[in-house]
Amino acid sequence: MKEYLTDKFNLEHGKLISFADELPLWSAPFGMSILNTIKMAKNLKVLDIGSGLGFPSIEIAQRLGESSYVYGIDPWNDANERANLKIKKYGLKNIKIIDGFAERLPFENSFFDLIISNNGINNVENIQKTFCECWRVSKPGAQFVFTMNLDDSMIEFYQILKDELEKREMHSAVRKMKEHIYHKRKPLKEMNDLVASNGFNVKEIKQDIFYLRFVDAASMFSHSFIKYWFLPLWKEIVGAQNLEEIFNSIENRLNAISEKENEIRLSIPFATFVCKKAVV
Repeated sequence: MKEYLTDKFNLEHGKLISFADELPLWSAPFGMSILNTIKMAKNLKVLDIGSGLGFPSIEIAQRLGESSYVYGIDPWNDANERANLKIKKYGLKNIKIIDGFAERLPFENSFFDLIISNNGINNVENIQKTFCECWRVSKPGAQFVFTMNLDDSMIEFYQILKDELEKREMHSAVRKMKEHIYHKRKPLKEMNDLVASNGFNVKEIKQDIFYLRFVDAASMFSHSFIKYWFLPLWKEIVGAQNLEEIFNSIENRLNAISEKENEIRLSIPFATFVCKKAVV
């Protein structure tokens, strides 16, 4: 069996933290949109939901200066420790990263002038509770800016996976794939309605796209980001019984695309929501 199918690296136990700083390669396009969107001002209290390894919260703390204070919150303890180590090494006094959940924010009502989330809001367990909490802790008129990749992310791969599953009448696996996509990447209109129904005015939704490019299927599946952050779920969807057969077929189809196009290109469409808490 191919090596990338047999690797059992376990993300849940923090084993990737020693080299997980490669993740900004993924988060940078989303984060740059936030950095180019937020309103600059002094004396801001800022919250970063799903702050991960500290991007873009650490960058925002440096750009806003010491009159402002940034809090980051994330349930991933290992990432929080790494982010706080960076903060200490940089000598920053205006930022703190804490363990916690977006559904239960440990802050007072009307506390923040700005809330951001870099592809984090769409990964929480309960998005409705998260938006309620964002409304509670933000001041009237506060800015709320978040990014999310859209439901067509990596559509080039998912279309092939879906086709291979349907050919084998693996309908439960197809449903599982669709449920995962919906849970992590809700349709744009549904997300817009959720934001608006929780007391925020959606001022603008900026859409953009970037691409993950690979020379062939082997390089794609063996890439550290794909291998450790996406492949485990794909393997779970397929199941052990058909794993090698289906991925051999997927590889062949991807390689045929590569031979024709000189590359495999996975599209990552994303949106930046620019919102403001309604003033009652």
